[in-house]
Amino acid sequence: MEGLEVFMPDLPIGLTDVGLRTQLTPFITAGLRITDWACHKVRGKTFATVTFLRRTDGENFLAVHGEIATLRNGQQRTRSRLKILGTWIKCKRSKNNPDPFLLKSIAKTAEDRRRQLLEAEDEEDERPRAKDKKVSFDLRSLSCGHYEYLSNKFTYSPDIEWPAKGLARFARDTLVVLYDSIRMEVPYRTIHEIIVSGRPTSLTLTLWEAPRFFDNSADLFSLMDRMGISGPGGTSKVTRTRLSHLPPTSVNHGAILGQSLVYNIRVSPADFTYKLEQLKQKEKLNFSYYDFQDILPGRTYMADGMKTIKTLLDKCNTTSAIPFDVLFQFQALVQNGYLIPQTVETILKRLCETAQTPSTNGISGGRTNGNYGSMGGNEGVNGVKKMASPFPFSADAVKKLFSQIPFPGPDVEASTFSPDEIWSFLAANEKEIRQGTAKELLSERARQNLIMVYKVQVTPARVTLLGPEAEAKNRILRKFPHHIGYFARVQFCEEDGQDIFFNTKVSFDEVWKRFKKVLLSGIHIAGREYKFLGFSHSSLRAHSVWFMAPFVDHNGNLQTYFSVIKELGNFDKIFSPPRCAARIGQAFSETPFSVDLQELGVDVQLIPDVKSRDGSRVFSDGVGTLSRPLMEAIQIALPNNRDTTTCFQIRWGGAKGMLALDDTLDGMVMRVRESMVKFESQDIRNLEICDMGNKPIPLVLNRQMIKILEDMGVVEEWFTRVQNHELDRLRTITAHVHNTVIFLKRQKIAEQINFPKLIRRLDKLGIDYRKDAFLCSVVETVVLKEVRLLKHKARIPVENGVTLFGIMDEFGFLQEDEIYFTFEKKKLHGKHDTVIHDQLVLVTRSPALHPGDIQIRRAVVPPPGHPLRSLSNCVVFSQKGGRDLPSQLSGGDLDGDIYNIIWDKLAVDSCSREFAPADYPRVNPLDIGRPVNREDMTNFFVEFMATDQLGVIAIKHMILADMKEAGTVDGDCKVLAEMHSTGVDYSKSGIPIDMNKLRDLTPTRVRPDFLAPATPANIIDRTEILFESTKPAFMEEEEDEDDESGPKHKWYKSEKILGKLYRAIDEKKIWRQDIHKNVKRQSVSVWDQLLQYIKAQCKELEGVNWQAAQDEARRIREAYDDAIWSATMDYSDNFTKGLTELEVFTGCIYNNTGVQTRRQRDKSVRLRDEFNRIAKWVEGVIRKKGVKSREDEDDDSDIEESSSHEPGSPHSNNVISPLELSLACLHVGNSKSNSFGRSKEDFQSFKVVAAQCALTELEIAVRQQDIAKGAALMAASIR
Repeated sequence: MEGLEVFMPDLPIGLTDVGLRTQLTPFITAGLRITDWACHKVRGKTFATVTFLRRTDGENFLAVHGEIATLRNGQQRTRSRLKILGTWIKCKRSKNNPDPFLLKSIAKTAEDRRRQLLEAEDEEDERPRAKDKKVSFDLRSLSCGHYEYLSNKFTYSPDIEWPAKGLARFARDTLVVLYDSIRMEVPYRTIHEIIVSGRPTSLTLTLWEAPRFFDNSADLFSLMDRMGISGPGGTSKVTRTRLSHLPPTSVNHGAILGQSLVYNIRVSPADFTYKLEQLKQKEKLNFSYYDFQDILPGRTYMADGMKTIKTLLDKCNTTSAIPFDVLFQFQALVQNGYLIPQTVETILKRLCETAQTPSTNGISGGRTNGNYGSMGGNEGVNGVKKMASPFPFSADAVKKLFSQIPFPGPDVEASTFSPDEIWSFLAANEKEIRQGTAKELLSERARQNLIMVYKVQVTPARVTLLGPEAEAKNRILRKFPHHIGYFARVQFCEEDGQDIFFNTKVSFDEVWKRFKKVLLSGIHIAGREYKFLGFSHSSLRAHSVWFMAPFVDHNGNLQTYFSVIKELGNFDKIFSPPRCAARIGQAFSETPFSVDLQELGVDVQLIPDVKSRDGSRVFSDGVGTLSRPLMEAIQIALPNNRDTTTCFQIRWGGAKGMLALDDTLDGMVMRVRESMVKFESQDIRNLEICDMGNKPIPLVLNRQMIKILEDMGVVEEWFTRVQNHELDRLRTITAHVHNTVIFLKRQKIAEQINFPKLIRRLDKLGIDYRKDAFLCSVVETVVLKEVRLLKHKARIPVENGVTLFGIMDEFGFLQEDEIYFTFEKKKLHGKHDTVIHDQLVLVTRSPALHPGDIQIRRAVVPPPGHPLRSLSNCVVFSQKGGRDLPSQLSGGDLDGDIYNIIWDKLAVDSCSREFAPADYPRVNPLDIGRPVNREDMTNFFVEFMATDQLGVIAIKHMILADMKEAGTVDGDCKVLAEMHSTGVDYSKSGIPIDMNKLRDLTPTRVRPDFLAPATPANIIDRTEILFESTKPAFMEEEEDEDDESGPKHKWYKSEKILGKLYRAIDEKKIWRQDIHKNVKRQSVSVWDQLLQYIKAQCKELEGVNWQAAQDEARRIREAYDDAIWSATMDYSDNFTKGLTELEVFTGCIYNNTGVQTRRQRDKSVRLRDEFNRIAKWVEGVIRKKGVKSREDEDDDSDIEESSSHEPGSPHSNNVISPLELSLACLHVGNSKSNSFGRSKEDFQSFKVVAAQCALTELEIAVRQQDIAKGAALMAASIR
């Protein structure tokens, strides 16, 4: 459709895009009834353009408001007919044609308007959005404080007051407080409760986390900004500065804001009741009513309390009066805002007195030789050798308080927060812990080479103490197993635990200064000073570092930063801070497993690299070899299902990379290449394993890969076919139990308890799992996650494809253009019977941005008996030719990179083009001309956080690749691909991306629709999924910036393959019609039906007395629920608000946008492992036997080995059988769980675990009874 662009000169210089639209709407939309238009005004410029979708609309606008010719004094002049902000504006037809992509965007907005209005008529959730209407109060004053109970009366004690005069505006998702030049933002999700008071009229906010604070440039400029006008010179996009606290008063706000998370907003009484009623319509906020008294005799002050508690904690640690791990938890209770310092001070003093008193009740106990129990140096943190301590309370008893302490409030009894009540909680917790139910869970973690490590979260406003949490071992932690408590993992992030979001309108300079100060000065915890130690490459990208406190090791040596780093190796010859940090960081890489090379008698050989003839290319970059005996020794040290592994990613001394099997080597041999050695080190006794090729990785497409394949000529039919294949599979998953079971197996949902088998068992009994909300939500949320990944990330599985570790052909068998890949077919879903020999395949590596990052090669298979045939789960590259293939694929190497291979015939055969690979010049790393010190590395860490723009480059590349006719082959896209390559190397080179290059590229004012954000979908009532009713795009344009966390974008309809694939999936429709089944749940519950069946079977077995096991079952459930609660908190980005039980059970952290962040993906992997550990432990307790790990187990039979007790036998010596305990646990699990402090969640998964245990034990008992009957009949027949 041919549009029209109107040019407007002589506009006020400060008028913004939003402001111009606000001014033009009355003339265009209201006056001329024209709805399909857009305007563009660059900040700081005096001109703008208005684009109309239809030429006739533009002509109508010009006919009414365009400049006209007039005669004045005989001379022809033009006269303006449009007045904006008191200025007459000349409007005329632009000399330029309208931007075709902007026209597409306007057309898409028009189409969305029509579609959303139609949907609003049909859907209940598209109600009139009164809840989005802003509600504003005139601000009279603002204060920050805390709650306490004075004379048993609930009170608010302000710690700091600001005589602020301004505005408190409740926008769609955020409360914005404006006064002077200050802006305070409080997202609604962070508000636990608003207490409404009438005398005086005020709103008191109880918060989960600290607000966000900003400083606008000046009072006038902030007012102009709200009107859509910027200040003079408005060329800078920065409009405000992020602060770590509100400006100083007599009390330092920054010193107490982490603990004082209550904000009182006094407002004008004018229209207070009416505005409050409007505010209630938002449905996102909880209100209560209470009038606080003004006179507060005996009130406390947070600043004084924090000084006192710090001194007391230091004293307790210095005198060894209380173990450090206990002190850590008490400091966390105060520092994280759960208890006021005065309460903890009372408890600590009482604890010091009690610890000196001889034990009379089994709880209190004395001190021996200055230490407690057998904790010694590990102080209960690493969990390997943890035993019950004679000290009154263990750290676990104190940590459990986090799950028991509610928010103070008008309806919460004062006694809940009294020192005596807290003491009774501690005593009960300790008694439960000493029963030892959860002891085996600690041992299970130790068996998996995990240790418990302290975590600290540093945000723009707070420092919070977390953990200890399970962490994979690394070289540093392995060296000091009895001093783990002196190390801490420190995360730098936003208040909600996410990465700080890059926003061109906000300066974060003050935040970076704060982070740098913490990195340099350290963190004080209960008498210890934790300071910067180092970071790995992956933790740098996750904005996480390791800190340590000095300690004396078991040899009596003082260990500090300098001594620890010196033991790792010699770094004096490295003059580049990022490179030095990366080399030191090798010791911080997670290495769950290690083997003692000295003990095995391994012959370590240093061998040269394989290079091209001219020496410019290294074909063996990062890969060495090992002999079969050494490989088998490593396999023995690994968990189950690793006996086919032939390739290992390792760390050894100063070396890193891959080791692959060489069957021609004799004896215990390890060969390391020169390219693997990064620094000199004498710490070479242990070989550490980071990862291994123990199974093939399913190949999944992504958007960058799809775009390059499209540019190579792969036909649209193939993309559509593979997406439809996956979509059809997902749509039928909840329709048939057989499909559900297969899906759950593939997704490895609760695989340790064999959850898919439980669903199948229920189906065999005629019980519909969908009648239970929790079971149904487990299936539905995982299916929805996959649908959303398919739509919003184009994560399309390819059956005829695989992802594998890359290594080199050591024997020169492969020719230059040949590869060999091998994998265990039974471990990869799909049909893989065909041998891929003498066949062209596509080879690539992510991220792929350059068109040459996907290459076509010939796959061959070596003859039987060739050493390469001994390998498994890897792709082997040739050592011949002028350039190695890995370096041609996004600059890959062989030190642990994984590669994608596609052999689908339609995809390969339809490739009509293949592009030359990129060959970027090697970037010399930053050189400071001297040895690197600790401050150099901390400076680089903060600089990296502030300037890492990889995501911006990747998005810009996708936009231009879609806009440009040549796609990724276009010159602009190639420039972006090179910039991205520089960004990938930035973490090691210290050379940042030159963002100025973006100015020379095609501007991207609009974006393709496949980059549009997903409709938010939230977990409601901890189990149900509900889509938010989104505001239509045409209404979004009218929003101001109150709720804006980043720029708003316009979207156009992409006609390339990514756009077509995106629009082919209607996730809401699929959710309603195919996934979310409406099942009536009013009848007998799933669990009551199951209990009836099991009890009926037990009657036939006779002698099954499950009632006697109920007390033990309750203890098991409490321990299990505690473990689940800990997982909800430990693996949540936001420590104040834990995950749901649903997320823990499925091992998948849910993101309401449909796409996980990088950190959430990483945490999901660890969360799944943690749930499997919990499940394995609790199954062993219930079934009274050691339970094997079911990782990658594909057995779905009903036959399992017997437990340690005869399940069908009656009580012998009053011993409860596993069947009786399982049945009792199912009964207990069917009742409501204990609430957990602030979360108040009713956990439900225990009954799922218990049901699986009960059914398994019942089948064993019935089978044994049948065997016994058969034997009796046979004996009788013989007689």
